[in-house]
Amino acid sequence: MNLSHKITTLWLCSWMLLTFGSKPAQADLREDITQGYNLIDQWRFKEAENYIGSLMKKYPQSGDVYFLKSRIEFYKGNYNRAWELMENVEDASPTVKSFKSLVENTREATAGFVSRESEHFIFRFSDGADQVLIHYAEEVLEKSYRVLGDILEHHPKDKVRVEIYPSRIPFSKISPLTLKDIVTSGTVALCKYNRIMIISPGSLVRGYNWMDTLSHEYTHYLLSSKSHNNVPLWLHEGIAKYLETRWRAGNSHLTPIMETILADGLGSDYLVALEDMMPSLAKLKTAEDVQLAYAEVATMVDYMTSLKGETVLAALVDELAGGIPIASILKNQFGKNLTEFQADWKIYVLGKKFKTIPGLTVLKFRFKDKRSTEEEQEAFNIGHRRTHDLTLLADILKSRQFIKAAIIEYRKALVESATLSPILHNKLAGTYMFHQQ
Repeated sequence: MNLSHKITTLWLCSWMLLTFGSKPAQADLREDITQGYNLIDQWRFKEAENYIGSLMKKYPQSGDVYFLKSRIEFYKGNYNRAWELMENVEDASPTVKSFKSLVENTREATAGFVSRESEHFIFRFSDGADQVLIHYAEEVLEKSYRVLGDILEHHPKDKVRVEIYPSRIPFSKISPLTLKDIVTSGTVALCKYNRIMIISPGSLVRGYNWMDTLSHEYTHYLLSSKSHNNVPLWLHEGIAKYLETRWRAGNSHLTPIMETILADGLGSDYLVALEDMMPSLAKLKTAEDVQLAYAEVATMVDYMTSLKGETVLAALVDELAGGIPIASILKNQFGKNLTEFQADWKIYVLGKKFKTIPGLTVLKFRFKDKRSTEEEQEAFNIGHRRTHDLTLLADILKSRQFIKAAIIEYRKALVESATLSPILHNKLAGTYMFHQQ
């Protein structure tokens, strides 16, 4: 619909309520708009769509209703339609301006995307190299649909949208994360706006474990949709991390680096408080804090399942969907308030006797830079100058077929390295394979 003039949002611009309409009508509009917002925020999108449709008839000239209609179209993945609706709404508030910018950025970032569907998922991606990911993404997510759906007792009826962005640049424009957040925290995927979004592993120098990441984000989708978006952040991340390898029958919810950082944190009495994890783990100051937070919340979920079994996870989400506060749920399920739960969790993880692996550090994600060669970018993760020089010498020897000599220099580099560099170990392992050892 193209209106001859832009309509103004009354609810979003409270001063307009003094000018237009009777007070009872204003109160009705405010109540109706609030209900529409609540339905969207609770991920009750079918109900929201039907409800907003009725509001379009009741308030045909309301900018607030057009704004809500645009939001529901955006959450359905209809970015062009959402933009058309927003063009009719005046930029009268920061909320409208922010959302309009999000719609425009998303519309532009996905303009060249193609689609492919599996039984339960819709994949949208740039036609080209990322097409090779889809076969594997289907395998991960269809297995996750069955395995995680059984654990959490939730199998969505509608197909879930998955968008793969070619680099961190467009990803930062269509999400709440800045480029700094992405680089600092190592966040390469999100579940938000009723969809899963990831950065293509091809845009990183050495890729990342994107298949487990997809399953992790799908767990977030299940939790948000089943609970009506009522799961607190720490539990959200804890369950997602605890279950992220389950699609491939994995049972380990702690990586070696997470175990090391948690052991260090427990030993030095440095932990990330649950309230400091808000509004997102991606907003924490360092990649080390992100990994520590993941280790904390994953082991909290592990502690829960040690007490009540994995069936407790679905029960927790059911209670949260019913609007029961997490404090009451912890008391009902475990007989503890949050403070008591955390104290007992700490005793539980100390009893695990996690080990610190000397030399193991968080490997920072390195995004490809067209101005640098792959070797130059890898140098950031190899270590100090002596280690780098020995590695470079080994690379040259290997390229000239002096394989035994290359192995010797790689081994020297490992001895000199202050950290356990996976890049160095990969280079040495590849050389051994080349030498058929």
